[in-house]
Amino acid sequence: MTPLLIVLAALLALAVVSLWLPPLPAIASPRRIPAWAVGLGAALAVAVAARAVTATGLAVVLLLVALCAAYQRSASVWLRVLLFAAIFIVALAMALHKAPGFHNPLLVTDIRTSALAAPVTQYLNIDKATAGIILLAFFGAPARTRAEWCAALRMWPVMVVTPVAVLGCALLAGVVVWDLKLPAHTPLFLLSNLLVTCMAEEAFFRGFIQGRLLEGLRGKRHGVVLAIGVTSVLFGIAHLGGGVPMIVLATMAGVGYGIAAWRSGRIEAAILTHFTVNALRFVLVTGPVLVRTTA
Repeated sequence: MTPLLIVLAALLALAVVSLWLPPLPAIASPRRIPAWAVGLGAALAVAVAARAVTATGLAVVLLLVALCAAYQRSASVWLRVLLFAAIFIVALAMALHKAPGFHNPLLVTDIRTSALAAPVTQYLNIDKATAGIILLAFFGAPARTRAEWCAALRMWPVMVVTPVAVLGCALLAGVVVWDLKLPAHTPLFLLSNLLVTCMAEEAFFRGFIQGRLLEGLRGKRHGVVLAIGVTSVLFGIAHLGGGVPMIVLATMAGVGYGIAAWRSGRIEAAILTHFTVNALRFVLVTGPVLVRTTA
């Protein structure tokens, strides 16, 4: 990693962490500036200098911010539906690395975590992290008080049951096998997984999609079940690349993440549950991605 890339990675991580920091005072103004906006702005400035983000990429970022702000300010049901669809498309494109103007730097390539695991190639996913930061800022209401963090941590039973159920089913189905490992790049993988993968995916699925469905179905019979179920199925479909077993297991995991977010009212509960599943999967079984094994 070059010095510029190290600075970029550090600033992107700081931008994510700044979601949980209080707003910063503005110069010569009584208004306060969201810490995440300052952090993300600094990270994107370095990304432009490193040629990892172009002017087109910045335009995509501004478009997503504008759409989210318009959604929150709109009182029209139909306009909010249209804005929801637009946010969904733009954020999904960024998460899937289909949005133009982003050239994610390569961090590690063809690294084998063990003899049983597929090679790992890891990028600094600026587009996905940026989309997650924006969605979490607008729709996730990051915890800022001790009481809010305690509400999230009270979901520890879900954080235990979800990985046991998901990994247990994966093992029973033969999708993975036991493969205890701690490769040299474990800290890099875990940090990236927490601050980018888990944060961005939970911001999109639980913060944005499930949150909006719960709003729309409030007071409806089985509204909560429908909101969590639909979101979990979409989360499973997002793992289509892993085949049918991965879709089923991801849907199961999504139910756990959805329950954690709903019961606690905190997105942090879903992020921590998601991270627990991914971390244990990485350390205990063939991975970091679920792969079929042969005798």
